[in-house]
Amino acid sequence: MEKEKDIMTAVKIREKNGISFFHIHSEKFKTISLNVIFATGLDKKRATINALIPHILKRGCKNYPGQMELAIRLEELYGADMSVSVGKKGETQLIRFRTGFVSDRFTADRTRLFEEASDLLLEVITKPMLDNGSFKKEYFDQERENLIQRIRSRVNNKMSYAISRCMEEMCKGEPFEVYEDGDEETAKALTVADLMETYNDILEKYPAFVYISGDVSEKELNGFADKFDSINRHNIKPLEKPQVDKKRNEPLRIEEPMDVSQGKLCVGLRTQIGADSPDYFPLAIYNGILGGGVHSKLFRNVREKESLAYSAFSMLEKYKGLLVACCGIDIANREKAEGIILDQIEAIKKGDISDAEMESTRKSFETGLNIMQDSQEGMVDFYLSRHLAGIDENINEFYENLMSVGKEDVIRISEKITPDTIYFLTSLHAGNAERSGDTDENNRV
Repeated sequence: MEKEKDIMTAVKIREKNGISFFHIHSEKFKTISLNVIFATGLDKKRATINALIPHILKRGCKNYPGQMELAIRLEELYGADMSVSVGKKGETQLIRFRTGFVSDRFTADRTRLFEEASDLLLEVITKPMLDNGSFKKEYFDQERENLIQRIRSRVNNKMSYAISRCMEEMCKGEPFEVYEDGDEETAKALTVADLMETYNDILEKYPAFVYISGDVSEKELNGFADKFDSINRHNIKPLEKPQVDKKRNEPLRIEEPMDVSQGKLCVGLRTQIGADSPDYFPLAIYNGILGGGVHSKLFRNVREKESLAYSAFSMLEKYKGLLVACCGIDIANREKAEGIILDQIEAIKKGDISDAEMESTRKSFETGLNIMQDSQEGMVDFYLSRHLAGIDENINEFYENLMSVGKEDVIRISEKITPDTIYFLTSLHAGNAERSGDTDENNRV
């Protein structure tokens, strides 16, 4: 890791009316990245509306009522860029507004670019282009169709789709089951009138996180934070802590048929460990040993040794305490691949962890964390992740906590990890969708 003095720390500027402001200071970048992120618990109908609103807002605002006018204004600001996105971490849906622009130090005439670009972002968020007090019908129709296409397109990446479907089945009936963009049925039923109430709730009631990354003066930071006082914030909705301690007596088995030639096998595990637990660090190392790279047990045994998989890895959903071991396989190899994956999980419980696996996992984290510090957005996401977990910890402290994990810590937490759901994305011709042996039409795509 880099030396302590070079570590980029998120310093809290203030917290007021449910909005937390952070400055990630660094002079290594020539740009400023400004992120305004609203957070709320996942809810099926509201998730769909939340996913639609930021894309409508980006179509235009009061002083720049169309995409062309907004694009021209961004070009005037030394080619600044602006983006919106919706995602989820655990059971929290995140609505993100971002702008990136050249630092004032590098403008030809020392233009006050921070003030102008930040004002534009705030205008897009708080002063939308309205028609008779509501969102323009034209923008609504176009962006609703775009949202429906985004929801449909989740099947295009079959491995990503299989992983998300596995976790959704693991958390059936829980908020985590809700897809970050909502669902097509709800989107089709939405009207313009549905959006205004939720939009006002976003501004007034959703907790928010603001991250300013780059070389910005204290005066500019405080001046920008002051401008949020114009929003009538009240009755802030608290973010609820997700349930992570849950066990199933027998793993649920799901087969979902699709027009594919290669199967996607996902073994979903409950870890009973949340992102705010001290045991998160041994869990992260566990995940690295199980399926975190070419040194991992899954890669070496499923892919290299047995030549069963085109890909084999594992991933964590740390906010919900989920771990998924995945591989892309020939459909005929499903049972054998599943057996080998479960064998690797048992091997770790029995203490079968080599020094090379521990060292390679640590090195992989060190490399990843160093690379992260070369990305403003990577650092914003790192600190957002920690703050959502209620942890005030800089990247150097995070690294030291990871490096202090011993083999015995990994073995200890492995006892908590149990199979929950075994999901298989299979060919349409390989059999009917089934849930624990019973046909379930709801599992069909």
